Amino acid sequence: MKRICTLSEYEKVLRSRALIRRSLSDEALLSAPVCHITYDSRDVIPGSLFVCKGAGFREGYLTDALDRGAIAWIAEQEHDQGSGIVVTDIRKAMAHLANQLYGEPWRDFLLIGLTGTKGKSTTVYFLRSIFDGPEEDAADQRFGYLSSIETYDGKVRFESHLTTPEALVLAEHFDHVRESGLCCMAMEVSSQALKYDRTLGVEFDIGCFLNFGSDHIGGREHTDVEDYFSSKLKFFEQCKTVCLNVESDGLDRIIAAVAASRLCEKRILYSPSGKAEWNGLPVDFLASDVHKEDRETVFRIHRRCGAGSSIKAFEDLGEFRLTLPGLFNVDNALVATVVALALGSPLEQIKRGLYGAKVAGRMEVFENAERKLVVIVDYAHNRMSFDSLFSSTKKEYPGWRIEALFGCPGGKGLQRRWELPQVVAQYADFAWITEEDAGEEDLMEISNLVQKNLDRYGCPGRVIPDREEAIRTAIDNASPETVLVMTGKGRENYQKRGTEYVTVDSDVELVQKYL
Repeated sequence: MKRICTLSEYEKVLRSRALIRRSLSDEALLSAPVCHITYDSRDVIPGSLFVCKGAGFREGYLTDALDRGAIAWIAEQEHDQGSGIVVTDIRKAMAHLANQLYGEPWRDFLLIGLTGTKGKSTTVYFLRSIFDGPEEDAADQRFGYLSSIETYDGKVRFESHLTTPEALVLAEHFDHVRESGLCCMAMEVSSQALKYDRTLGVEFDIGCFLNFGSDHIGGREHTDVEDYFSSKLKFFEQCKTVCLNVESDGLDRIIAAVAASRLCEKRILYSPSGKAEWNGLPVDFLASDVHKEDRETVFRIHRRCGAGSSIKAFEDLGEFRLTLPGLFNVDNALVATVVALALGSPLEQIKRGLYGAKVAGRMEVFENAERKLVVIVDYAHNRMSFDSLFSSTKKEYPGWRIEALFGCPGGKGLQRRWELPQVVAQYADFAWITEEDAGEEDLMEISNLVQKNLDRYGCPGRVIPDREEAIRTAIDNASPETVLVMTGKGRENYQKRGTEYVTVDSDVELVQKYL
């Protein structure tokens, strides 16, 4: 529930954080109660504090906000309209205002944060299945989640467009979790959220660093790989317990960042490939004996119970099984197990949850009647996830022809236009290039650049800009014993065209229609 504070109280919060550049001098206005804070003028109600933020901000938004009843504004620069507070950093200010408005709701439930280049969404779904069961009863859910696929906070459930929303929206989700009485929430924490302080002031009971690989470089994202990595490292300043994958690149810097955190009380190391130590540090959990049985992924998990690097230093927690395809999902299942055990979940409950876990749009496999054409639909969208997906497909369908269907988004992840064709060329025999949230960029320019880079790496391909037509054509033209791998969109039923999100049939719906 929102707290009613005066404008003076909000100003004091900002002043204590050394964020005030110019304050208000109107005592009457300072004593006025603030009932709402928003950066969307359409969301303003009488008594609101309006936040002027973002590269797309226009003076007309402030005019609209004041007309709707905003009592004051907060911004990084002066405005001629109304009265307001000028701050040095609007995003930091917004995070602190959000915490004040909702009274730090994240303190009233267990909060799990997941960051990394790939695997965040799948790990969230594994945790959800462990806590609420594979066939969870919607009326009896105890677990909230905020992912790039879907959000559920106890009050609302919807398909997500952002991995981690702005601070004010995030605080409202936390408030819903608290009011709904959910015991726990797991959320993806993006590098953008960390860089732009969307989670500033929030404390995670458990924080997991899954892996690191180059992504999100260019446009309005990160200037270079160092900017991307250093943004990720800010995560540890906010975690009480951390779970670290010893297979991750940059682990030495990750370990150092954890050691420097004033909040972190406990560190758990895990290894999906069975390493018992990393640079002399003992690994706490490891996976072993990963293999396929029919269409299930089977593996064992071991928990350290003694000193040394031999298997005798570990307790065997038994055999685990996944019905979700992809050998790489052992990484995500292992960290989900580590988190669940840290929170006291029974081992058999964890095993049942992992076995029955399904992720909408993630490694969904479809076959034609003769089982000679397999279509895999997945959200993979960067180099690391592409490499995991296609290498796993190659292992699971030896001797089959592999075709890819993918695109690249507009305005972000610009390096994908070079990196994704390189990975596809390494594993696939042919590629279909199509639309994937081109936004304000020209779709054909993006597609032609991807085609040019495919040619450079020696993979034949064809551009079909209409995604539905591309899917229909790829299925119709597939030869026997072909695996068609569709990436990027999963079960999303929208395309970003210009500045709008346009409703379309999802990849899954189109595969079911044409297969």
